[in-house]
Amino acid sequence: MISLTLAVDNLTDVLEIFDTVQLRRYTGDNYPSSPVTDLVAFSEYELIDGTDTISSRDNVSNISLSSSYATYYFTDPDGTDESWYIARYYDSVSTATSAWSDPVQGDPGDLYYNPQFPPEISYGSADQLVIDRIRLWIGDPLGLRREYGEDALSSIHPDGKTYEMDEKGWPAYINMGGLQFTSTDNPSVNGYRYLRFKRYVDDVCEECVTYSGVCGEDVVKNISHGVDIWYYTFRHSDRQIMEAYDNCPPPSPLTSATAISEAYMLQTAIDLLRKELWEDSTEDGAAIKDEGTNYNPEPGLKIRKQLLDDLKKRLDDLIRATMLSGIQGILID
Repeated sequence: MISLTLAVDNLTDVLEIFDTVQLRRYTGDNYPSSPVTDLVAFSEYELIDGTDTISSRDNVSNISLSSSYATYYFTDPDGTDESWYIARYYDSVSTATSAWSDPVQGDPGDLYYNPQFPPEISYGSADQLVIDRIRLWIGDPLGLRREYGEDALSSIHPDGKTYEMDEKGWPAYINMGGLQFTSTDNPSVNGYRYLRFKRYVDDVCEECVTYSGVCGEDVVKNISHGVDIWYYTFRHSDRQIMEAYDNCPPPSPLTSATAISEAYMLQTAIDLLRKELWEDSTEDGAAIKDEGTNYNPEPGLKIRKQLLDDLKKRLDDLIRATMLSGIQGILID
């Protein structure tokens, strides 16, 4: 009997995409290949019997993830000291999967795998509160979008190494051709729209795999793995919001000695919205109407103008209260 400990890093981010951990036990004679990407190695992993729900389609053991627990324990009554195990994340609704983890042995070995693409910058809790407050005031909540399947291959540029996302955002999870990408070095993210890979994407998403045929002969098959990308969408990234906040001057007539952090946050939100309104009005502010289409950006521009007016009033009220009370403060980074 073997006990396994599964540690889920960044649980909140993982649960945005997946709801299950899947397990397999290795049955081959030699050390398993790492990572598990080819059909031969994958076929040598067998079902793990246990008390958890078993998915007959995938022939794996499933452990449901919970927002309350970041560590999970699994006992394999048929496991031995020579047994090796792999795990991956899976979503029962979208059927999205991460790549398989590196193989590990049981107790005292722990299965640890983080398929998440790193954030652009990891901010502390204080800075994140500032970003979230400004994002709320300007009406720019984070969204989550998925691009997947062979249809997504059309987003690969002719250079073969650049993938263009449909919307502005930052990747949360990248699986190309069954391979996991978890480093900002590969791919690099340019302009929050373009993923620049070091290899040709077609080489990653299509590979020739040799495996044993029904009669034992070697068969070469070209397998198209496709694309599976999840990414957060926004109008302003966390870095852009924080840079605007850090560079925000004290709102007049306050000074650096009298302005409190809320005044800086309100002024930053006003500056961001004003810049957006100016850009949208000059670049995309005209109504278009013909026989087949009717496009009018005025309602959206009007809502942003109302948000801007409301923020200006809040800031004016805060300035008056600050000056009357004599409160002094500084910008907190």
